[in-house]
Amino acid sequence: MSYITNAHTHLELTTLAHLCPKHPTAFLSWLARIGWEIHRLARDEILSGIAQGIAELQAGGTTHVGDITHTWLSVELLLASGLHGVVYLEVLGLEREPALERLREAQSAIDKMRRHPNYGAMQVGLSLHAPYSCHPDLLRLGAQWCRAEDVPLCIHVAESEFEIEWLLHGRLVGPGRIFSPLVQAMGMVPALVPWQRPLTYLATLGVLEARPLLVHAIHVTEEEVALIAAARCAVVHCPRSNHLLGCGRMPLERYLQAGVSVYLGTDSRASSPDLNIHAEAQFACQLHQGYVPEQQVMALAHRPLEYPL
Repeated sequence: MSYITNAHTHLELTTLAHLCPKHPTAFLSWLARIGWEIHRLARDEILSGIAQGIAELQAGGTTHVGDITHTWLSVELLLASGLHGVVYLEVLGLEREPALERLREAQSAIDKMRRHPNYGAMQVGLSLHAPYSCHPDLLRLGAQWCRAEDVPLCIHVAESEFEIEWLLHGRLVGPGRIFSPLVQAMGMVPALVPWQRPLTYLATLGVLEARPLLVHAIHVTEEEVALIAAARCAVVHCPRSNHLLGCGRMPLERYLQAGVSVYLGTDSRASSPDLNIHAEAQFACQLHQGYVPEQQVMALAHRPLEYPL
């Protein structure tokens, strides 16, 4: 079987394709706009976008997909799609009790979905959004549950400089005054700053022991790459989204030298011009020219996304 894998999508954001930047923009301002717009969409609009996204994946020959759903609406459509891969129910929250209640809801939903008649080729997992948007107990307990119940886990990590500066120093980078309302709205307060880099923070909480699929992982040190390799975690590279959100170049060569499994993903239509993994691979070849041979980059799109990774 010939595998074509898009390891990171947010199909529910397909309806927001008009928000995809045409030129590199600031990550936090984009994130704030997405958060505002997704809550204005009706359920039918979101479902229509998911169906459109699945059709686009299939038209491009995609066989395997990793999808994160904050609304949890993409599960049924993906289970019926014939695609292989994992759809992750996203949970986040910095207020401990509401966050853990949402985790319990996700656990119950995942238990139910694993008994779905179409379950198998498409599996259901848990996404803990990011280290800066999840209470430490949510990260710790969510990962513990995934490990105990053999549930796939996915986390966005080290995507932007903002994340590094907040977790390590408790401060914003760039025009911080503009983004302070976003930080306050998310519940990000200095009391929750771990004073650690993202991967070290996740390791301290035991999250890496669940072998999560790590999305983006751009701003990493050599020590963090070694940490990821030692934990046998896989990484998803989304070069066009990273470029358009001003996040920088992932050190792909370091991951490959360390023996880390790397997948390619487009991210959502709200941060990428399409869901075509071949276009993603071509962009990656240009981005990493002189760092990684083209043939090696192209091969990343043909690694099947099946759990366990």
